[in-house]
Amino acid sequence: MPTIREIYFDSLNKKKDHVSESDIRDLLIIENRLKSYTDLTIHFDDEMKNEEDFKNLFARLQNGEMIQYITNQASFLGDKYYVNESVLIPRQETEQLVSLAADFIKYNFDKHITIADVCTGSGVIAISLAREFKGAKVYATDISETAIDVAKKNNATFNVNIEFLTGNLIEPLLDRNVKLDVLVCNPPYIEKEEEIDPRTWKYEPHLALLAKPATKYYEIIINKINNLMNKHFLIAFEIGEDMEESLTEILQENGLDGCYRFEKDIYGKLRFLFIMK
Repeated sequence: MPTIREIYFDSLNKKKDHVSESDIRDLLIIENRLKSYTDLTIHFDDEMKNEEDFKNLFARLQNGEMIQYITNQASFLGDKYYVNESVLIPRQETEQLVSLAADFIKYNFDKHITIADVCTGSGVIAISLAREFKGAKVYATDISETAIDVAKKNNATFNVNIEFLTGNLIEPLLDRNVKLDVLVCNPPYIEKEEEIDPRTWKYEPHLALLAKPATKYYEIIINKINNLMNKHFLIAFEIGEDMEESLTEILQENGLDGCYRFEKDIYGKLRFLFIMK
C-alpha cells in the first residue's frame, strides 16, 4: 500500500490548475482521520488509509467542485461551519462585513438590541453576531427552507439564541411587526449569468446569486426602512463593486442623504454599504 507522502506527490503531479495543494492536504487529513496539517506532517510516511475514497474525492476536485462542498466544511472568522450546495460558501469579504458591523454596534448601541441577518444562507452572519452580542435578540431569514436547515444545523453547534424564519427577504419580519436596531444582509446582486465564475455557477445555488435588476433586494429593504427599523439604526450591506451610483440614487430618493457611506474590502474593491441613523 502507498504511503500518504506518495499519494500526496502523485496527486500534486496530476492536479489541475484550480486545485490547490491545501485542497489535497485537506482530503488527506479527512481520509486518514487526522486532525491538522501538523498531524499530517507527523504521519506523512504512514500507510495511506481509504485510498479509494480519497481518489473519489480527488476526482470531484478535479471536476471543479469546491473543497468546501466536498468536505461539507467552511471557515468563517476562525470557526468551522457546515455547508452544502443549498448555501453559498462564506467569503472573506463577508467576514469583513461582520467585523465592520460589529465594531459599529459596540460603539453605538447598548447590549439589548434587535438584529436581523436577512438572506442568512449558512447562518454564519447571524451566529457570529449572536455570539458577539449575547444580550441581543437575533433573527435570521431565508427564502430557502434547505438553507434554513443548514443554518439551524450550524447553530446547533454554537448554541446561541437565534430565531430562524423562512420567507422572502424581510417579509417574515414585517409579518411579525419586528422592529430592528441592526440589519445585516448579503443579498443576491449579480444581474447576468455570464458575470459569474463558471465553477460558482455550476455548484453554488443560483437563488443566492442572481438579481434582476442588481439593486432589486437593496431597494426593497431601503423602501421599507420606516416599517422595519427603529429611529436609531444600522443597515450593513455587502454589495457588488460597480453598484455605488445606482445605490446612491436609491438612497437619495428615500431621503437618506448624509446617512450612508460606502466602504472598500481588503482588496480595494467597493464592497459594503452602511446606512446609519
